Amino acid sequence: MALIVGVHGAFHELWGPHQVAGRWIPALRDGLGFAGMSIEPNDAVIAFYGDVFRSDPNNPISDAELVEYEERAGILDAAGSFIGQDGLEAFVAHIGREQIRQTLAQLGRYFGDETVRRKVQDRVRSVIGPDTAVVVAHSLGSVVAYEVLAGASDVSVDLVTIGSPLGQHGVVGHDLRPALRDGKGTWPASVRTWTDITSVGDPVADGHPVADVFDGITSFRVDNGHRAHDPEPYLCAAVTGAAIGAALARRSG
Repeated sequence: MALIVGVHGAFHELWGPHQVAGRWIPALRDGLGFAGMSIEPNDAVIAFYGDVFRSDPNNPISDAELVEYEERAGILDAAGSFIGQDGLEAFVAHIGREQIRQTLAQLGRYFGDETVRRKVQDRVRSVIGPDTAVVVAHSLGSVVAYEVLAGASDVSVDLVTIGSPLGQHGVVGHDLRPALRDGKGTWPASVRTWTDITSVGDPVADGHPVADVFDGITSFRVDNGHRAHDPEPYLCAAVTGAAIGAALARRSG
């Protein structure tokens, strides 16, 4: 098992594991370099699950199924409460209803389809082992990583989340496991330390601190410029490299 496990976010259904690793690992190594550390390429692996969400042209998701997923997970209601109904309508008009449909399909399927949820979690769990020092998770991947680590009793890792929606009660509070209690989340027993990094202007994370939901988190804020939510600027930030490097030092020490 690799020392570092990366968990990508949503909308990688048209990608593959080598393509995602080709983006993540160089950026991750750059972040470590800015923090004065280095790793070998095979010290990191990306848990890939994007293909689980790839559409099957012979068995497309029907509108009725989409509505069922959305209602079960509460995704659309959460989005409306997050950016407001006026903002939601403007967002739909800007990027198109079909893109919104695909977005809801992926988020709703993870939260509302137990088979999909288990497949995604199995992919992530399969690459986390006793040699893993740190899990680095982006966006939806941070939700997946949290749920996996909450149920993992045989590992002990540091967790670094980037661009995470785990601070958004409306989005993750509906069906997060373990569920929030009085607005507070349960610290995973398998996690030694948790660092959360948010970028200025990140529409998923900025203004919704994960530390408000999970006590004991160390938080940092960076500026990713016009790529506020993209994983690569997060990964190559010095504070991200320092958090990953500290986890590696704790493991080696």
